[in-house]
Amino acid sequence: MKNSLLKIISVILSITLVFTIGCTGAGAEDSKDIVDYLPDNSVVADKITDGALGAIGTVGGLFAGMEDIDSFDTFLDNVLKVLYNVLNVVVEVLVKSICIIYPDPQSWLDINDHSTDTFLEGRREYRTSAGAGNFWSLGYASRSLIPDDFESGKYYLGRDLMNKKAEGVYDDMRIRVAVLDDNSGDGAVVIGAIDALGVTSTDVRAIRAGVLEYCKAKNIAVSSINITSTHAHSALDTQGVSTEFFYKLFASSFKNLLGFDGELPFMEAPTYFKQYFIKQSIIAVTEAFEDMESGSLYYDTIDASYYIKDKRDLVSKEDIPEIASLYFVPDSGSEDTYLADITCHPTSFSASNGLVGSDYIYYIDRYIRQQEGANFVMIQGAVGQLTRDNIDVDTSGMTEYEEKGSSAKFLGEKFGEYIISAEYETELEPIINAHHTELLVTPENSILALACEVNLVNNQVYYTEDGVGIISEIGYVEFGHKVGFALFPGELYPEVFWGHGIIGDTNWDGTEWTYPALNTSVEGVDVFAVSLANDALGYVLTDDNFAFMGHIIGDGIADEVLSVGKHTGSYFVNTYLRLIEAYTK
Repeated sequence: MKNSLLKIISVILSITLVFTIGCTGAGAEDSKDIVDYLPDNSVVADKITDGALGAIGTVGGLFAGMEDIDSFDTFLDNVLKVLYNVLNVVVEVLVKSICIIYPDPQSWLDINDHSTDTFLEGRREYRTSAGAGNFWSLGYASRSLIPDDFESGKYYLGRDLMNKKAEGVYDDMRIRVAVLDDNSGDGAVVIGAIDALGVTSTDVRAIRAGVLEYCKAKNIAVSSINITSTHAHSALDTQGVSTEFFYKLFASSFKNLLGFDGELPFMEAPTYFKQYFIKQSIIAVTEAFEDMESGSLYYDTIDASYYIKDKRDLVSKEDIPEIASLYFVPDSGSEDTYLADITCHPTSFSASNGLVGSDYIYYIDRYIRQQEGANFVMIQGAVGQLTRDNIDVDTSGMTEYEEKGSSAKFLGEKFGEYIISAEYETELEPIINAHHTELLVTPENSILALACEVNLVNNQVYYTEDGVGIISEIGYVEFGHKVGFALFPGELYPEVFWGHGIIGDTNWDGTEWTYPALNTSVEGVDVFAVSLANDALGYVLTDDNFAFMGHIIGDGIADEVLSVGKHTGSYFVNTYLRLIEAYTK
């Protein structure tokens, strides 16, 4: 019997866990369409009629995905899955009730009051060849995001609900920015990467507002401003999720009830840090614009699968996404710049670590700068549960302090070595394509809604005729009509982007994921995924593998508590495919 007793105990513990952490979920509204309420967006996803049963959908959904009974173990697995699904319903009903009772913040708006001032649609025309006067130019900048008064000990690490204050700085936490233009007159493209677990759309758009003000003053054309997160688990808290959850849960109820729209008392440091990293990010982007110069742009892919694995043991080494790397060489002979899409969790430091750092990203940057004097920007791929592997570090002779960062240093230097040693034989024509669409995300799983009610995150929430929703966006940026990046606002799982086949027949509910792999979604272009682009909306899985807390008893299922809901994957993919169809055809 394969750990049957442990599974039963896990279910019991899961019930206890749910009720002791304050039920961090948020209720799906009754029967609803996930549709766009914005006049310029025609994306319509499939109708969802989950009602009070949340992601289970119907009573029949409690029994979805049952295996044929051929042994007692199979029978027990089926029983546990049903019990688990029942637990999901109980939790959803309970948390939905909390959301109904809990007063809404005064900052929530009617959907008709949504402003698109800080949303950029991108370039209207899709081009497959360079214009006569086109040429590449790129600007780079990087700034530390660690406040000057960091030693005061009042800033929080952003990892989970641990309320852990940072004890010091191990390496650094930065924003790195590359601004690229083909000088066609259609506007530059900004790609910024913040060392953080995630950055909300509210803060991304605050950064955009500052950049747009600068561009207007300087008469600079800009078509696309993208702020992504590297997903570093040892950086300061940029969202608020790791900042005094229980205090916020209690205090925000009174704040919302009384109609107070200011910051909670004793939250001055997190508020200041948000303002600080937004301001530093704006400065970094403007400095990158000031740094722009002409040059040549090259592209290559890199197999780094030896050092990456899937924690679920579902994605094999041969299916680990390759690194996509752009390499810019300026005509002036000044510093080269690498921009790499890497798919691997930055989790080298333990959960008990109290020191701020950006994990292996810092050491890639340092290695490339030491070896070549070049700049580096990293964007995070469809990371899901992909993490480091084969990290064999000889720590003999190291101090305890040095040993803390030894794995991050090892992996960063290996990735850095891969990146600078690639051949880069493909020179890209000076062609940029960029397009974006807004979408309205309606929570099925209530975690996101309650997190917004409690002020745990500051995503702007809107009232719609069917409940509440959050405005987010999906985008596509392409260089040289050869390499493209699909920009998703959540932590995308690799099988959502690269095709369900890379995890075999594994699923939770017995249905089928029917969407195609997206790496060939644009003809003639190698397309790569970018997670946590312009928002941070939690895990994005294939619908058939969404199990809410399936990691507790389900083999190969991850922790989906931090997700908008079961149909987020299909909604995002459907939206992306419609964007591509409308823009590139």
